[in-house]
Amino acid sequence: MGKLRVALGDLRHRTGGRNFVFMPLGIGAIGACALSRLGTDRLEVRLHDDPDALLRDLHTWRPHVLGLSNYCWNAELSRLVFTAAKEGDPGILTVSGGPEFPLTPAESEAYFRGRPETDLYLYLEGELSFAATLADFLRDRDIVALRSAPRPGTAAIHPRTRKLVMGPPMPRLADLDAVPSPYLTGLMDRFFDGTYAPSIETARGCPFTCGFCFAGQEAYGRVARASAERVKAELDYIAGRMKRYPDMLLSICDSNFGMYEQDEETARHCRRLQDRLGWPQAFDVTTGKAHYDRILRIAAILKNRMQVTCSTQSFNPRTLSVIRRRNLPPDEFQAVLAELKARKMLSVAELIMPLPKETRTSYLKGVRTLLDAGVESVVPYTTMLLKGTFLASRPVRKAHRMKTAFRVLPRQFGEYNDRKCFEVEEVCVATADMPFSDYLDLRGFGLVSAFFSCELFDAVLRHLKEHDLSPYTFYHALWQRIASGKTPLSKAYAAFIAETRAELRPSANELRRFYSRKGNYRRLLTGELGDNLIRKYRTRLLMDHGTAAIRLAYGFLLRSVDPAAREGLAAAERWLTASRDLAPVFTTGAYRGFDQSLRLPYDVPAWYASAGRPLAEFRKPVVCRLSYDADRIASILAQGERLYGKELGFRVGKLLTNWSLQDFWCRCRTENDKMTRRSS
Repeated sequence: MGKLRVALGDLRHRTGGRNFVFMPLGIGAIGACALSRLGTDRLEVRLHDDPDALLRDLHTWRPHVLGLSNYCWNAELSRLVFTAAKEGDPGILTVSGGPEFPLTPAESEAYFRGRPETDLYLYLEGELSFAATLADFLRDRDIVALRSAPRPGTAAIHPRTRKLVMGPPMPRLADLDAVPSPYLTGLMDRFFDGTYAPSIETARGCPFTCGFCFAGQEAYGRVARASAERVKAELDYIAGRMKRYPDMLLSICDSNFGMYEQDEETARHCRRLQDRLGWPQAFDVTTGKAHYDRILRIAAILKNRMQVTCSTQSFNPRTLSVIRRRNLPPDEFQAVLAELKARKMLSVAELIMPLPKETRTSYLKGVRTLLDAGVESVVPYTTMLLKGTFLASRPVRKAHRMKTAFRVLPRQFGEYNDRKCFEVEEVCVATADMPFSDYLDLRGFGLVSAFFSCELFDAVLRHLKEHDLSPYTFYHALWQRIASGKTPLSKAYAAFIAETRAELRPSANELRRFYSRKGNYRRLLTGELGDNLIRKYRTRLLMDHGTAAIRLAYGFLLRSVDPAAREGLAAAERWLTASRDLAPVFTTGAYRGFDQSLRLPYDVPAWYASAGRPLAEFRKPVVCRLSYDADRIASILAQGERLYGKELGFRVGKLLTNWSLQDFWCRCRTENDKMTRRSS
């Protein structure tokens, strides 16, 4: 009968720009495992991330099996492609897998009933269960038999009884080397074209039990690892192909990278590749929630190019108890922040809102705690209710009177085979302890604090510390002033609040109806609707109101400090405004050939480079020569266009997720101001 043709897809929408640019490692591993166990003489496997290309392949190549990943960002797209596959060939076996699947029997059955085009669902890990499914299908091509008695790790609706049939869990992999590397087998070679960023997985599982995270469930409590030799071999293979793209980032998709001893070995190998081949220079990682001494050592090994995030989510003890979360002890937290500051690395912490038991007061108190501890950037998230998580369970929703709404995932939509498709997320917008009005207000505060805590204002934070001013008071005062409508930033702020309210729909079906209307769909296409709002408006403020925001920040400082300090602050404001103007980079393109001088009565660059000495000690007239690193900037911008498309606002917002703002600032060279010295 020839080879069994197997199409695997980790599909990503591209209509509104490429939100996900990483190579499809998950389906690569599933394909490599199937090929190793069943043989290349029996299987032919193709990997897809582009839905249009896969839809064409369904008609021309006509696979016998279609396996698609099922995440919150592509679940509806996978359903659409499964439907198209069944319409073209009712005999094709459709297999779904991934975390977007409820694990209680009643919810699982309801989920299946909404997806009649799915024959089998592989829950938890998929490599072994998919290979076993293919082996069974190769014997007799009997889909009815597969659905009637699912094997370990699979679930289905029985074709006759129409009831859920669920096999026992497939034992988790104890050793990731049991699955051949999709890189070393050549399965991923076609993705090394400069438009994808590579991903590796060195560990799988998470010892933490956070109730909002799929990895927090008990089944993932044990951590399995790949051998150091396997990881190094993959990195060598990848680096040999990525050295042509030195500004392409590397994703390490472990749940807690940096926590383990072997992670240091991985980092040292990455450093050797940095020094020898110039890649990788940027990283996308989720750092661990413990062993920060090791995480910080790893960051140093990687030239401090890896963002270290101090995850907190909440500081309310009652909330932490509900969500099964435990934060770092205060003394350890302070030590981590001190080390990040010593390295001049941005300290970042995350908060989720609204969570059970969290109030407006306790949330703001948590923000204040972070800022007073020295955290420079607080990243606000809205509570997502992900399928299969403890927080999304019916008992938790009921106990805390969680009010939810639905919104389109950022830029995750498209039109395929004349069918519109929208990825929908359910979010919590009110609880028994936090009404919707507080949620809306705190989203506004989140925008202001996220914007004014970014690197553009790191010198302002130095001023605050030097003059014993509270960062929280600073953010709160600017929030109140901007919300009052009396600043150049107020119009963008009001638009953010209006869009935050308008993006929410009472049901997933109503959301689909709303965006299916011609005018509303056109607004999705232009980016007017359907984006990540914090990222969108933070980027808009950076690009359009950066200098106005610097003036606003220094206005607060000048009103708050002793008059004797105002001349120095005014000089610092002029330096920031001149050296951190992003318009020549992102708007006018005038960064090439840029060369300007700036006379200052204080040596502000020397103060900024100093180890915490007060600005008053740097009263010395200087001339600053300002220029941009044009080649470096051009390389990063070109990489951004290859990855994320041509739309400027979206591209810049995505770039700034993984690249430092400092890469886009002026270089500054100072010399004594001889003219000023002669006149004095």
